[in-house]
Amino acid sequence: MITVRTLASGSSGNMTLIRSDRSTIVLDVGVRSQRRTLELLGEAGVGLDSLDAAIVSHSHTDHLGRPGLKLCVEAGVPLMAGRHTIEAAVRLHPWNGNNGRVTDAFVTIRPKDTYLVGDIEVTPFEVAHDVPTFGFVFEKRGPGGGRVAVATDLGHAPDELLPWFTDADVILLEANYDEGMLRVSPRSHRDKARVASGVGHLSNLQAGRFLARAAAAGMKLPSYVVLVHLSRDHNRPEVAVDDVSTYLDPGRGHPPDVAAAPPDRPGPIIEVDK
Repeated sequence: MITVRTLASGSSGNMTLIRSDRSTIVLDVGVRSQRRTLELLGEAGVGLDSLDAAIVSHSHTDHLGRPGLKLCVEAGVPLMAGRHTIEAAVRLHPWNGNNGRVTDAFVTIRPKDTYLVGDIEVTPFEVAHDVPTFGFVFEKRGPGGGRVAVATDLGHAPDELLPWFTDADVILLEANYDEGMLRVSPRSHRDKARVASGVGHLSNLQAGRFLARAAAAGMKLPSYVVLVHLSRDHNRPEVAVDDVSTYLDPGRGHPPDVAAAPPDRPGPIIEVDK
């Protein structure tokens, strides 16, 4: 089977585990200290020596942090990311330039190409954010199968993204803000405009509408939807879940279980056993 578990999710740091019987992948390494990174992995029963790859969605420090990057490089965990993110990682790591050893740890990946990590196929796709950013499909090869689609930071979700999410067993999708909460926020007008822009973040309603379109386009519904990267200032887990759930009653089978990822502790293990 394939399993997925968020370890941290939000502007204070992001890290998610995708596992199969043969492979363990960490998606994003944005937790803000080495100690907490190791604690979160340990709570999930994972050590650095058991990681097959670290995959990073984009260069913002809540996804690509110096502590997690340093741990991976020192442990010899390959770091897979797009070109822009790799360039940021090379600048960020304090050992940059030491006889090429750092850059040897990085693997540049390209959108729509598929990469095999053990028995998990990883396919990145581009999403709209204010730096080059990837979403991902993780699909287990062989018996059991299972398809997980993830997009944690995106300013809008056009129909061009639907094929990546259609017929996924598990979807992790950003539901960053409640539109009313953002509107009355004391943050600056400039910051609020950036969050709500087409290269900022996805609102609860945008996430719900996109998930409804993905469900309508597919042959089956996802079993689970995990809402990720919720704003501490402009959202609440119960608000996000209620907002999104209103769009996910398609009248053709049991609607998916919808939950919000905890910001700073591991969420539940979600198993896909087909």
